[in-house]
Amino acid sequence: MKKYFLIAACATLLAACNGNSSTKQAADSTITAETAVAAAAESRTCYVRYENQDSTYLDLHIKGDQVSGLLNIIPREKDRNNGTVSGLVKGDTILLDYTFQSEGMQSVRQVAYLQKNGKLIEGFAEVQEQDGRASFKSLGDLKFDGSVVLEQSACK
Repeated sequence: MKKYFLIAACATLLAACNGNSSTKQAADSTITAETAVAAAAESRTCYVRYENQDSTYLDLHIKGDQVSGLLNIIPREKDRNNGTVSGLVKGDTILLDYTFQSEGMQSVRQVAYLQKNGKLIEGFAEVQEQDGRASFKSLGDLKFDGSVVLEQSACK
């Protein structure tokens, strides 16, 4: 009887080891697939605009629907606005809070871009100031008229 018990225990142990191997392989495959999906969901894209000696540089890092990055607006013969952006991607629209330094003061204003054909078209609408932040009164009123278009470019 002890002999049969020992054989059954060894067989169970061997089956468990083999089962763990396939379970480990399945887990490794799942982790690899999740890593690939996460890496695919992360991107960095940069955009520029040059017009009448004014320039704009936007460096976006997108992970899922979260966006962060840098936005530098350099108008001719005026103070430059250098700052950071953070916000969300909603469909083909990017809504950002732009925190920047200008004339020695920190300001925050909402900006919006429509993604179209590898370009970003800036949106405009009536703005309200609340708690030191300029934001659109209504996102439904945003107009993407094409007056400010950023072209995709190499990141610096």
